[in-house]
Amino acid sequence: MDKWIYILDMALSYGITGYIMFRFMSEVYDRKYKEKFNYFISFLLFVIIAIGLNILGIPILKITFLLLSLCLVSYSLFIFDKKWMLIYDFVFALYIIFSDVISVVIVSLIMDTTIEGVEESFNFLFLSGICNQIILLCGFYIFVSIFKKNELNTLKIVQNIFLMLLAVFEISVLYYFYITIQQSSSGIALAYICFGFIGLDIYLVYLFEAISKRYQLERDMDLKEQQVMMQNTYYKSIEAQYDYSRRLIHDMKNHMQTFEELYANDNGDMAHSYARTIYRKMDELGSRFKCSNRFLTIIINNKLIKCDENSIDVMLEVEDIDIGFMDFFDVTTIFSNLLDNAIDACLELPIDKRHISLRIFKFNDFITVVICNSYNGKVNNKNNELKSTKQGEHMGVGLKNVKTAIEKYNGTIQYKIEEEFKVKILISAS
Repeated sequence: MDKWIYILDMALSYGITGYIMFRFMSEVYDRKYKEKFNYFISFLLFVIIAIGLNILGIPILKITFLLLSLCLVSYSLFIFDKKWMLIYDFVFALYIIFSDVISVVIVSLIMDTTIEGVEESFNFLFLSGICNQIILLCGFYIFVSIFKKNELNTLKIVQNIFLMLLAVFEISVLYYFYITIQQSSSGIALAYICFGFIGLDIYLVYLFEAISKRYQLERDMDLKEQQVMMQNTYYKSIEAQYDYSRRLIHDMKNHMQTFEELYANDNGDMAHSYARTIYRKMDELGSRFKCSNRFLTIIINNKLIKCDENSIDVMLEVEDIDIGFMDFFDVTTIFSNLLDNAIDACLELPIDKRHISLRIFKFNDFITVVICNSYNGKVNNKNNELKSTKQGEHMGVGLKNVKTAIEKYNGTIQYKIEEEFKVKILISAS
């Protein structure tokens, strides 16, 4: 009878553990599938295998299975596209292990027995299982709220490696002490270690949250500074156009007098040539590029003026696509940075080799942007990540901001280095 009670207790305990594990992933991650059947079958498999391993009584197998289950389920049933998801899996595994260990320690203290005594008694194991379920359920929503509030997606590789190594170290220490003292102690030392690790982990969560916020703030400030510079450049170009148009209008009387003299002297061909010159100068007052998005029109015309000033040949193939769902700052970041990079690359070449092409079109519900430019053959491609060749305090900030802006819309950016330097962007239009 006691054995069946123990098995039912295990089924309930691992059922709640599996439920909390899947709820955690559903709350923090995005599901791959709409159908619930796959998730239900995976839940049942987890519970059955966990019960079987628990009957074997080998702690290291249970810990290994828990870690593998978290990683496998998050990878196969959820959209595993963030580097911090693996960190979350490890930390959540620690939460489950801490809960299990602390529940055994609590029962051993209350019943005035050792950890081995708890494990040898079905009644004590039943109480331990109930205690474990209470701890898991009570702490679950607090745990999830911390993770949903603090996405550590701005952490660097070194910080991610540190967190994973820390998780492995804590699990190893707990396992060692659990095996060492289970026959001779009620587990008070193990409880101290657990609470110490919990305090350390909470501190690290808030520490890395502060680091993430600071890094994000610095990146936002760099982006704002870049946008202000772009706007100042645009306003200066508008002011220059205004001065140019004012001078042209002021000289219009002189131009008309020149026309009259040319026709009066039967110089019709020269008059036609002079007229074409005036028409060309008048055209320069207007916008060479127009689309339904006012911000994109401003940005591209601003870059066209810069290309004209530096004798850069430009080819445009731009469909009038609705990009109204994109924030103005993101449109500025993407197109201003990439076109500036293309212009800077062309300036390092002789005038006859300067060329930029811009294509924007829609294909299969994706907005596609392709920018090609000539370059001098030198590209800073470190660790498969393109780096800016510009020198200065904010070196490479523009390229990072471009990638960040594109990822906000589930987009991707690819670089292709051949005879020309090619950048291809895909952004979901749905």
